[in-house]
Amino acid sequence: MRILYHHRTQGRGAEGVHIVSIVRALEGHGCEVLLLSPPGVDPLDEAGNAPVDKSGVELSGIRRLFKWISRHLPNLLFEFLEIGYNLAAWRRLREAMKKGPVDGVYERYAFFMVASAWLCRRRGVPLIVEANEVSGIPDRARPQVMKRLCDRFEHYYLSRATHIFTVSSYLRDMMVDKGIDPERITVTPNAIDPQQYRELPPRDPTLARDLGLEDRLVFGFVGWFDEWDRLDILIRAIGVLRDEGLPVAALLVGDGAVRPRLEAQVADLGLEDAVVFTGAVPRSEVRRYTQLLDVAVFSHSNDFGSPVVLFEFMALGKPVIAPRLPPILDVLEDGRDALLFDRLDETALQDRMRALAHDAPLRR
Repeated sequence: MRILYHHRTQGRGAEGVHIVSIVRALEGHGCEVLLLSPPGVDPLDEAGNAPVDKSGVELSGIRRLFKWISRHLPNLLFEFLEIGYNLAAWRRLREAMKKGPVDGVYERYAFFMVASAWLCRRRGVPLIVEANEVSGIPDRARPQVMKRLCDRFEHYYLSRATHIFTVSSYLRDMMVDKGIDPERITVTPNAIDPQQYRELPPRDPTLARDLGLEDRLVFGFVGWFDEWDRLDILIRAIGVLRDEGLPVAALLVGDGAVRPRLEAQVADLGLEDAVVFTGAVPRSEVRRYTQLLDVAVFSHSNDFGSPVVLFEFMALGKPVIAPRLPPILDVLEDGRDALLFDRLDETALQDRMRALAHDAPLRR
């Protein structure tokens, strides 16, 4: 089978790792996959090379222009550009279809994207959609301006898809509420390639010493620090457990806009010796830092996204504490796969952390 994989991302963060994994999986099933990316983007070459925090990475050429547009263009103008991107997508898909028979188009959903739906319907080619978001999701990093127009584009697009894969049941339910046939929707959470985790790096005692984490029970998180991660809750929990005399610490690997606020909180609570911020870490080094964690903690997240780092933690054998949110409940069962707590219940989170701190066999 010949599959066109089309996306509109920069393909350098977790989305790049995911794209590469899907491409390799399709190839593993004997498919020929042609990856269609925005100009200057090649996830197959660059996925996994970007640090957890990409904000300070220097780019050149058109990639630099894309980054400037993403960061500085007003949301209204950005949405008009998203609509205009349909022309580029249509041309790219049409040219690829001219080069030989196409058995299907696999596309990562993007706001205002309709070119593929129109072209696939016209050519009689199946369109498979992978949706990591939909119009109207709460707490989106980039707020929507023309939501009603986006809803119309989205309904045209999704109603013409042959099948849709959503990364969470929350997104599936939103689509069903919008009138999409539930029989054409399958919930497929994000994942990792287990082959890449067969040989795990050992815990690095030198790195632990350099970070001041020797002889500590290390709780932590890895990723871009978003508002919805509510890492302030984890920091407070570390303070509570330390005041109880437990030798605990928090390791926060990555960066984000909320980091200055978190650092101020650490200073206010006098936890400078118990909370470590690594800053941006190259993805090639992330496992080395992650192996210092005794327990991985999600103090909060969002209702719609399937966090790739959750599966990375599990592949590395890290016990997980996480909130009862739809994407978490899609894959984890309390007491079997992880210790879960009600959303934003700080006392319950502290109880779960305390339980693992006192029970080494449970951590294993």
